[in-house]
Amino acid sequence: MAQSTDSPSLSEQLNEFRAGFTERVSQEIQDLFQDGIDSVADMGIYERVKKTGDTAPDFTLSNHKGEEVSLAGKLEKGPVILTWYRGGWCPYCNIQLAALQQKLPEIQELGATLIALSPELPDHAMATQMENELGFEVLSDIGSKVADSYGLVFKMTEGVAAVMHEKFDTIERNGDDSDTLPLAASYVIAPSGEILYAFTDADYRERAEPERLVDALKVWKSGPDARHSLLQFWEGVWNPPYDIDLVDRLMTEDFVITSAGVDTEGRDAFKDWIRGFQSKVGDLRITNQDVFVSELGDRVVSRWEVRGKNLGMFGTEKTKEPISFTGIAVWEWRDGKLAHNWVERSAYELSKKLTGD
Repeated sequence: MAQSTDSPSLSEQLNEFRAGFTERVSQEIQDLFQDGIDSVADMGIYERVKKTGDTAPDFTLSNHKGEEVSLAGKLEKGPVILTWYRGGWCPYCNIQLAALQQKLPEIQELGATLIALSPELPDHAMATQMENELGFEVLSDIGSKVADSYGLVFKMTEGVAAVMHEKFDTIERNGDDSDTLPLAASYVIAPSGEILYAFTDADYRERAEPERLVDALKVWKSGPDARHSLLQFWEGVWNPPYDIDLVDRLMTEDFVITSAGVDTEGRDAFKDWIRGFQSKVGDLRITNQDVFVSELGDRVVSRWEVRGKNLGMFGTEKTKEPISFTGIAVWEWRDGKLAHNWVERSAYELSKKLTGD
């Protein structure tokens, strides 16, 4: 998503670090980590994770002062942002935590509490808090018991675990040899306990944009917003965890998608349409380039790029080779929900690439 601020977005900061990482680290190590990411995605973790609309499991943990911190207790004061990070040894996590700290005043102004959790022991959690000068709670989820209640825990591959032991001493830092970690997930939770916004991704290099967490808080406070609803649809349905049931939350019952002049009517039919499309693209990701809302607020326009692996697009062979294409979509906004989508894609150009014509 394009940012209006002069400061780089979290995704831009992470991508910059990632580019430097690929220059510094051998291809063998890069392949090892990518295999680890793929194994997490393939284990069905997206079916287990808590999603938007679910009830957030309550928990009580002790902070570095020995004080008990409960989710229920924090929710009595307002909404809560929960975010998991892998550990203070993880550079992606430290970049994320610093970005969240920058947004902390805005989060607090909206009446919300920010809490970060990791499986590291309290001394390491406290060190992370101090080194990053964080003004929010950093809790030790020892044994990832809370993360497990949210469906976020996975076991590292043997190769990745060996690197973690040698380079980052994760057994000592976590106090166990389970070789498990949580996804770097983020949730915005309403005072009622309902999850308003969820970000989960098997790729540890991807993180929830703090601006989007703030957007979810603003919507909780002020009511439905066309831009936020559209971005939530792209982020949650067309990116992990591929939560198609978000359609029921964000679209009108009589929703229509018009693609290549053909109408698909109704939410259930639209969900089938999505499933059909997703079956042709593996490791699907959509990146929004621009989002515009009309002056009257009844139309939203988005420009986006799809990336993934070819699983048989346009009747071609299932090669799993990388594919990408761009598109523009116009949406009708009615009664606080998305009601109609007119979509145009660069299908001709993609077809030529896949068929070699």
